[in-house]
Amino acid sequence: MARGSDGKVVRPFAFFRAGAQQDSRANRPILVFEDVYKYFRKDQPTLRGVNLVIERGEFCFVTGPSGAGKSTLLQLVYRKHTVDAGRIRFAGRDVARLKSSSIPFLRRNLGIVFQDFKVVKHWTVYENVAVALEILDMPPRLVRARVAEALERVGLAGRGGDRTEGLSGGEQQRVAVARAIVTEPALILADEPTGNLDPHLAIDILTLFEEIHATGTTVLFATHDHSLIGKRDHRIIALDDGRVLEARTGLRSWPGAGESKPPTHEGSGLRVVAG
Repeated sequence: MARGSDGKVVRPFAFFRAGAQQDSRANRPILVFEDVYKYFRKDQPTLRGVNLVIERGEFCFVTGPSGAGKSTLLQLVYRKHTVDAGRIRFAGRDVARLKSSSIPFLRRNLGIVFQDFKVVKHWTVYENVAVALEILDMPPRLVRARVAEALERVGLAGRGGDRTEGLSGGEQQRVAVARAIVTEPALILADEPTGNLDPHLAIDILTLFEEIHATGTTVLFATHDHSLIGKRDHRIIALDDGRVLEARTGLRSWPGAGESKPPTHEGSGLRVVAG
C-alpha cells in the first residue's frame, strides 16, 4: 500500500464522488444484476432476465461458448453498453442511471483486463502502468510508489524501464494486470485474459488473479477454457442462451465433473437464474 507523509494509507479515488463513504456499503453485495436484458438484435436477446448477486471478495468464473454474452455481461458493468431492461447495481449504485460525468468515477473503482492486453508496445512497462494514475494528476512521487508496488505484485519488479514490445505475451498480460490493479480497484473484470496464452502461461495468469483476490479484491474472470475452470473450486457463472446457470463450488461439485466441459442445465443440478 502506498502511504502519505503521515503514514496513512493513500486511497486517492473517491467512491463514485467526492465525500462518498464506503463504510455504509460494507455489508452490501458489490454487484447485483436485476432482471437484466440486453439486445443487439431485436428478436434475440444476448442476455435475458439475468438475476445475479456477486458478494464482496468473491472470485467467480464467467463461462459459456463463444457468443454466449460473457463479454457483454462485463461490458455492462463498466458502461461500454447500457442495459435495455432491468438494472445493475455496483456498490449500491445503479450503473445505467449514472450521468456521463460520473462514468470516469465508476471506472476508477474497476480494474479491466482484456484478452489482447491493450498495452502500448512502444512505451516502457512503467509508462503503461503509470498512465492509469497520471491521467488523474496524481503526484509523481505517489505514482512511482504505486507503480513499483503493482509491478512487484505481478512479478515484474525492476522491469519498469523495459520496452513493452520486447516482452513475451505472458509478460505483456502481467503489465496489463499491473495497470488494472495500480488504482486499487474494488472489482476486477477480466475478459478472457488467458485467451492468447499457452496453457502453462494461462495457469500462471490465473494464479496471479487468485493472489490479487486473496488481498480482498472481488474478481470476475471470464473464460471459455474449461481446463482452467476444472482446476479450481471457484464459483462458476455459466451463460446459456442468454440466461445464467450457476454453481458456487466449482466443477467438482457437479454431476459429470469428469467431463471436459461444464454440464448444461439439463440434469446437471444447476440453478437457472433468469426471469
